Amino acid sequence: MNDRQFEEILKLAGGKGNISYVKHDMNTTTLTLRNHTDVEMPRSAESILDLDIRLTGDQGYIAIKDEFALLYKRLTDLGVAKDISSPLQETRRSGKKAFSLLGFISDVFRPLMPVILGAAVLKIVLAIITLFNVYSSTDSSSLMESQTFMIFKSIGDSVNYLLPILVAFSTAYRMKSNLYVAAAIGGLMLYPQMTYLLSGQEDVHFLGVPIVSQTSFLSATIWIILAVCASSFLERVVERREPKLMKGILAPALTFLILIPLVLMVLGPLGTWVNQLFPDIIDSLLNDAPVVTIMLMAAMMSILMITGLHYLLVPIMINELMTNGFSLIIPAILIAFVAQSGASLAAGLRTKEAEFRKLAFWATGTALLGAPEPAMYAVNMRRIGYFFSAMAGGAVGGLYFGISFVKALVIGGAGSLLDIPFYIEADTLNLLHTCIGLLLAFAVSGALTYWLAGRTSHTKHV
Repeated sequence: MNDRQFEEILKLAGGKGNISYVKHDMNTTTLTLRNHTDVEMPRSAESILDLDIRLTGDQGYIAIKDEFALLYKRLTDLGVAKDISSPLQETRRSGKKAFSLLGFISDVFRPLMPVILGAAVLKIVLAIITLFNVYSSTDSSSLMESQTFMIFKSIGDSVNYLLPILVAFSTAYRMKSNLYVAAAIGGLMLYPQMTYLLSGQEDVHFLGVPIVSQTSFLSATIWIILAVCASSFLERVVERREPKLMKGILAPALTFLILIPLVLMVLGPLGTWVNQLFPDIIDSLLNDAPVVTIMLMAAMMSILMITGLHYLLVPIMINELMTNGFSLIIPAILIAFVAQSGASLAAGLRTKEAEFRKLAFWATGTALLGAPEPAMYAVNMRRIGYFFSAMAGGAVGGLYFGISFVKALVIGGAGSLLDIPFYIEADTLNLLHTCIGLLLAFAVSGALTYWLAGRTSHTKHV
């Protein structure tokens, strides 16, 4: 955008003082005007500007195509206020607030909730059908093996499969950076050749640095968000200095050439180290201090999920079942999910926001049935107190599970109330202790969240 075009826009808007705030969204910069009664399209602007003027009641808007946010940056540099509202945000927080990583992650996930909840409902329906099939007296295995059932299952799993791309896209939206570069970053771990290299069939090295053979670790939520934030920072730095010939090209090129390899070189050794030590640490703790281990795992499960470490528990659970005939880790996952649902329900009951209440109630149900992401990311992470309340509930329930030696006899769906039948053990109180522990986790997390929400009810949610 040249100076002439910029002057035409200011003239069209009635000057800088007539612009109340400016917003950049999906390659378009929108100016909100204080007074639109004198808005008149200059003839020269018709030929050099790709814009749309909307006059609605007392409000006036000028939407201008601004693919690289050049106009947006020039206006904000002049002191025009930024519009902090967007379709991805439900409400606005008054006053200044210190940056919170958990809050930022929640903001990234919130616009993804409709699709995540929709997929979760489908997966729950399929899980119920599977459960009925297992305990049905009739032989309906043909339904479970049918192509129709497999397609429905694929539809339900597709959101989790594509979650790295969705998270990257949403992060870039919030950071006002290139959405398509972010999508490419998120999709790297889904590329077939990368999937094959990281399948664990052979050791993988990149520029001499070992890379962990766990795509789930490299594509975990926190690493995708941090990588896209770093890409956004690099984009801003480069755009201040890049020549016009390389406008919009140099930043993506440097991201692909330098930033992504750098991320892999940092996460590669970290993931390799964790992949080697994590299973041994868990096994050792389970043998030496099972009660404390179950309590800590139930409390920290949300952290493990954010960092992608929960995938490393699967081989441990399978080994438990094969060696001992039962698992102590599966109950810890179940108790953690139930604690998340308790905090989510309490947050929904306390809020005055209708949309948030609806989300919280739906998230409570999906968490109880094995899909805790909506409750964890979109509800409980909005307030650090809610998040820690869910962790405290998990710790209390996990402590009871450890003391009562609650065990799962089948791996099942790992984290759903539909798996309760898998805790039935003949001539023991295993099922009773399971129910008591779940009620404790739900009640503690819910009560703490309800109390904390009452203390902060005077503040507005993001």
